[in-house]
Amino acid sequence: MDDVSKNDSESNSPQLSEDSNLANTEEKGNITQRRSPVETFLKGIKYVNDLTVSEQVQVRDTDRATSYFLLICSLVTVVSLVVPMMAPQRMPLLLVCDVLVGAMIFYYIVNRFGILTTLPARQALLCWQLMQGSLFFGIFFTINLALLVGMIVSSTHIDVQVPPPN
Repeated sequence: MDDVSKNDSESNSPQLSEDSNLANTEEKGNITQRRSPVETFLKGIKYVNDLTVSEQVQVRDTDRATSYFLLICSLVTVVSLVVPMMAPQRMPLLLVCDVLVGAMIFYYIVNRFGILTTLPARQALLCWQLMQGSLFFGIFFTINLALLVGMIVSSTHIDVQVPPPN
């Protein structure tokens, strides 16, 4: 029984490592060279973009609806900030859109989280690490954007001329 599980794990391990190495290496003559991180990133983005337009990959209608709903809420929020006629409804609209976008992002993530259970262990772990990295980058970006806005706001001032009382 131990031999069977040992053989299974040995047969799976080289395949996983070979597959992962194929994604990050290129053959040049007889020497295999690792791609640069930037090249790997760009090839990964191109691969995902190609998959999104591919007819071979099936996407559920609810997944598409969630993506479109996020886009619509985001556009309505941006339009409400720019169009002067919407000024009286701006804050309620921003609050509603903020709640809807937050709920849709949560729904979007929850719907896609189950896919991790269908992946091999190494790919599931890599996907989880990518999600964590994206979360940390989002937190980093948000904090730095808030600091930048705070610095800009604190360095600007408006001189208000108050007329003397009569």
